Amino acid sequence: MAIARKTTDGVEHHRLLRLHTLLITSTAMLIASFYMWKRVTFAITTLFPFSSPVRSRRLRLLCFQDIALALLFLFLFLSHIAMFFFYVLLGPEPNVIAITSLSFIAAYAHILIFLVLVDIIFYFTKLIHNKVTPNSVHTYLVNNRSYHILLAVFLGFMFMFAGLYSTHTDPIVRKTTIPMKNFEGTVGGSNVSIALLSDIHIGPSVGRSRIRKIVDMTNALKPDIIAIAGDLADGLVRDFSGAAEPLCDLKARGGVYFATGNHEYMHGNVTEWFAFLEDCNITILHNQNKHITVNGQKLCVAGADDLFALRAHVPGHGMDLKKALSTCTTDTTNILLAHQPNAAKLVLTDHELSQKVNLILSGHTHGGQMYPFVPIVHIANAFVRGRYYDPKTDTYVYVSAGVNYFGPPIKMFGSCEIIFINMI
Repeated sequence: MAIARKTTDGVEHHRLLRLHTLLITSTAMLIASFYMWKRVTFAITTLFPFSSPVRSRRLRLLCFQDIALALLFLFLFLSHIAMFFFYVLLGPEPNVIAITSLSFIAAYAHILIFLVLVDIIFYFTKLIHNKVTPNSVHTYLVNNRSYHILLAVFLGFMFMFAGLYSTHTDPIVRKTTIPMKNFEGTVGGSNVSIALLSDIHIGPSVGRSRIRKIVDMTNALKPDIIAIAGDLADGLVRDFSGAAEPLCDLKARGGVYFATGNHEYMHGNVTEWFAFLEDCNITILHNQNKHITVNGQKLCVAGADDLFALRAHVPGHGMDLKKALSTCTTDTTNILLAHQPNAAKLVLTDHELSQKVNLILSGHTHGGQMYPFVPIVHIANAFVRGRYYDPKTDTYVYVSAGVNYFGPPIKMFGSCEIIFINMI
C-alpha cells in the first residue's frame, strides 16, 4: 500500500491515504482494546461476582456482571467503528450514532491513558515492594486495584462529557489588538479588524446548524476582513455542501479569504472545495495574494498552500511562500494565511520573506483539543496558541485553537474560538 501511495496522486492518493490510516488505527486499537478488556473485566468480575443475581423479577436471570460486560463490549465496538463514519451516514447534520461513536473515541483515549497510569503506579510500587522493602502503599493498591481501574473508566467518561459540553456551546470570541507599523501616520487611515476562523472541520460531527451559528457570530462582529486559515472540511463537497452552505453568507467589506490546511488534502477533493468557495464569493489564496484598501489602509492579503500539500501529491499544489508574497511590498501592511504554525517559523527564519510579512495567521494545533495531547502539540509546533511577537523581524503571529474540532466532538474548555483582531 505504501508503494501505491507513492505512485498515485490527487483524489486516488487521498483515498489510499485514508485507507492506510484506517488500517493502522484499527490495528493499534485492537491491541489497546485487548488490554482495556483484560483490565476492566478483571475489575468487573472482582466487584460483581457472577453468583450475585439481580433481585428483579424481570432481570432475575441476569447479573450485574453480564450487564457491565455487555456495556463494555458495546463501548469498545462503537469506538472501533468511529472512523467509518467519515464514509457513511453523511449529511447536512451529524448522525446520532456517529456522534455517539466519535464521542466514545475521546473517552476511549482518556480511559486508556488513565489505565496505563494506574498500571505504571501499581507495578512500580510492586517492584519496590518485592526488591527493596515491603510497603503499605503497594498493599493498598493490591486491595483496591479494581476500584482504581473503574476510577480510570469514570474519569475517562467525565472528560468526555466535559468536552461535549465545550463543543455544544457557542464558540468564544477572543479579541486582541496588534499594532501595525505601516499604519502609523497614514493620512485618512484608521483601524482594520480581522475575524480569524480556522479549523472549521465540517464533517461527520460538525453540521449545518453549527456552521450557521459560527457565521452569525462572525458577521455580528462586523469585521473588515474574514480569514479562513485552513482545515475547512473533512470530506467531499457532495457529502457536506449542505452543511457548508452558510459560509456563503459570511460578509466583510474587505473580503473573505481562504488558504488550505492539511485536511483539504487528506479528507477531500481540494479542487471541488475551491469551486464551492468561489461560488460563495470567497477568495482562494492558492499561493497568491490580493491587494486591497480598507479604511484608508493599504493591505496585501496573502495565502500559501499547506505544508502537507506537497506530500499529498495533488498536481499544482505545494507550499510556495515566495510566490504567495511575490507582489507584497514593504510599504503595505502584509498579512499571510499559513495554516500550520511551522510554516510561520519558515517565514520568520527567512530574511527575505520575513521583510514582507507583518502578521501571520495560523491554526492547526487545536490548542491540543484534548488535555492528553497538549504536550504533543507543544513539541510538534513552533507556536501553539495565541499571539506571538518576533522582535527580530517585527512580525506578529496569531495561532487560533480553532472554531471547531476534528473527529470526536470533544474539546478543552474555552478552546472553540473565533479570533477578532484589531490592527491599529
